[in-house]
Amino acid sequence: MSKMIYREPNGNWGVKGVPWAEIPDSLYGALYKLKDYEETGINPAQARTLTDDGSLAVWTCVDEEHNVWRCGFCETLHRFEADGPEENGFNCCPYCGKIIEGTDEEDVLDEEDDET
Repeated sequence: MSKMIYREPNGNWGVKGVPWAEIPDSLYGALYKLKDYEETGINPAQARTLTDDGSLAVWTCVDEEHNVWRCGFCETLHRFEADGPEENGFNCCPYCGKIIEGTDEEDVLDEEDDET
């Protein structure tokens, strides 16, 4: 996704392809917020994950044989062809949007040990 706001080396900024004279004064506040958002460098999926508590999702392998993983936040199951979420490029849960903190493969092994 390309940015809509440009910034000049001297600090001036504006909307790409639109002269300031054509922008109504009532839009300045919204454009300033857009500028601030674009400068954060986060994408919309990451922005949806921001919460007051700052919690992150931990994915757990719940079925090692079939390579099924569960998001610890939304509890949605996802099956990977191989490996886990990190190895498949998952930075955030595609279902709830929470940023993935890490994975926990040991839970499956611990449960199997308990059964024996």
